[in-house]
Amino acid sequence: MTEPITGVVAPVVTPINEHGDLAVDRVADSVAFTLECGCHAVVASGTGVQETAALAPEERKTLISETVDAVDGRKPVLAGVSYPAQSVVSDLVSHAEDAGVDGLLAMPPWGMPPSHDAIVRYYEAIAAETELPILVYNNPAVTVDMAKETMLAVARIDGVEYVKESSRDWQKVGWLLERIHHAGHAEVFTTMDVLLPTLQAGGSGAVVPAPATVPAMRVYEAYRDGDLETAVRAQRSFGTFPPDEVTTGLTAVCKAATRLSGVDVGPPRPPYDDVGDDGLAAIDAWLDEQDVPTL
Repeated sequence: MTEPITGVVAPVVTPINEHGDLAVDRVADSVAFTLECGCHAVVASGTGVQETAALAPEERKTLISETVDAVDGRKPVLAGVSYPAQSVVSDLVSHAEDAGVDGLLAMPPWGMPPSHDAIVRYYEAIAAETELPILVYNNPAVTVDMAKETMLAVARIDGVEYVKESSRDWQKVGWLLERIHHAGHAEVFTTMDVLLPTLQAGGSGAVVPAPATVPAMRVYEAYRDGDLETAVRAQRSFGTFPPDEVTTGLTAVCKAATRLSGVDVGPPRPPYDDVGDDGLAAIDAWLDEQDVPTL
């Protein structure tokens, strides 16, 4: 990866078939939809919305390889290497390197909550095994909520070049932007909900799944071009996504939206809930309003 990643980083949703198995034959279609919606880089099997914690390590390896093949050099690819066991993380790092990814994404271990020191050792071990740039991903919905002091300690590790904060806590985001981003330790990314204020405060962008990448790209491009009015209008799109009629999490919403857009990625992996009929109708209306492409 010759240029630093900025802007919109899109996790490719994981296709699951009617039997609850990984639908390997549909990965390329999921990648195609992600790229059609727009982004500056993609993630293979690394975030909560990608159902990472519900996938076996061998399935994750398959997703990494298939995603790299489908992207075919059009965008940088970050591979998710998070896992509760350091030995499995090492195996995923090795596979990701062999697959030809451009960087790694790692959440802290999940399950038994790790201490500050354990988290730092975890990232130090990853950095010691690779020359690839690392994106540190704080996602309390899947694993622990790293304290800002822990994130700063991790950002100071050689090889850590990006940090993603999933909370909408602007006090924490502002602290991270000042102490990590502007201090020159790592680029800071946030979420779609605070993309515009992140850019205004000097941050790098956000990690956003398709189809929410459609308005996210509008925010990024309008702000880059100095058109704040358009950027604000696009940012407001996230105030109705997910729609109020949806009672499931973001994974189910993004998978339903992808199916409605013509790409069969299936439901969330059992036992997790899919979107109901009222939610589907509301998502479909949002897709039309945002002019999300169909395949």
